[in-house]
Amino acid sequence: MRITKLNTLACSLAAAVISPAYSNEVSNTSANTEVVQEVVINSDRTNKFKPIILPFYDPSIKAGISAIPLFAFYPDENDLVSDASTIAIPLIYTSNDSYIAKVAGDIILFEDNFRLSFETGFTSTNQPLSGIDSNKETIEFDADFMFKVASDFYLGVGGIYTSTRYTADNPEQQSALEDFGFTGDYQDDIGYRVSMQWDTREHFYYPHSGFIWDLQYENHAEWLGNDTDKTYSSVFTDFRHFYSIGDNSNRIIATKFVARYLIDAENAPSSAFTTYGRQGKEVQRGYAIGDYISSNMVNLEVEYRHKFSATGNDYLDKSAVVLIGGVGKSFGEQLQGNTQDFRDSDLLGVIGVGFRYNILPYERLNIKVDLTYNSDGDTIVYFGFGESI
Repeated sequence: MRITKLNTLACSLAAAVISPAYSNEVSNTSANTEVVQEVVINSDRTNKFKPIILPFYDPSIKAGISAIPLFAFYPDENDLVSDASTIAIPLIYTSNDSYIAKVAGDIILFEDNFRLSFETGFTSTNQPLSGIDSNKETIEFDADFMFKVASDFYLGVGGIYTSTRYTADNPEQQSALEDFGFTGDYQDDIGYRVSMQWDTREHFYYPHSGFIWDLQYENHAEWLGNDTDKTYSSVFTDFRHFYSIGDNSNRIIATKFVARYLIDAENAPSSAFTTYGRQGKEVQRGYAIGDYISSNMVNLEVEYRHKFSATGNDYLDKSAVVLIGGVGKSFGEQLQGNTQDFRDSDLLGVIGVGFRYNILPYERLNIKVDLTYNSDGDTIVYFGFGESI
């Protein structure tokens, strides 16, 4: 989940503009300057729509095309503090007849005192799963509501619903899938989540400084409607830190550490296991989904972001290059029934380069392409909008 911090510049400008006491003390020249600043803020804080069309590639579901209608908007016109809310509709189709249709959003309300994050949709992906060519169909809904309880500190609740089935090309492969716990009938999985966030970042989407720590406990209990033999819980943590080298916002080091621990893994359905490469809403770059599946995972990624500025070229001034490095592990209970401890599990390394192009400067929203190479010798290209860290 992504998280937010007050835009301090916008906050101070807004306070200067609307404060009657301040207006009575300044000269006419200063007052006129503040009026100009208010006009600039209001012109930037307008609702925007960007249709994005990008190529798509993942070795598990092959190459394709993605279309992403993106809406950036400000729900409360009197709120000059909150960063933009966004809603995106990712639509993806690939050459192996996989397709994804989702709606995802981050809604920021009442001067960033409330945050709503959600993702819902349908996916049908044809990809290897534990070495078996299969089709995975999923209907899902995932949402979190956060509210500020102290400065930079949020508490939240959320809900998760997924209904998934797995089918293979022939009865023999279908039988092998079901031996791993992947059934051909839709299986519902319902859970709730409680979470806390400590967020000192100065911007929601592309921070130049600060950190955010997200800690979640998720429970899929019997009283929610789950089968008795398919109940489980998990703990997930996500820590991100942003540092501007020499206080220069064009030179940023971004770090992300994520980890998930599946409690009662021996009782959990196979679909609840941790899929390295993408766990929930978070992507671990460099690895195809389905290559590493186990109960637990850890992942550390570091980026160096170099944004061009004052080049005299508008295209370059909206561009940035990224250097990527990462390492992780997938360990614990395996689908085959055996256990692999942390020390004996494979070290999953990745290096890469990326490119960013700014499409909404005020909102700091970018489209991106990342080219990664992992320790298994695989190359993966990622296209999309927003940041992985």
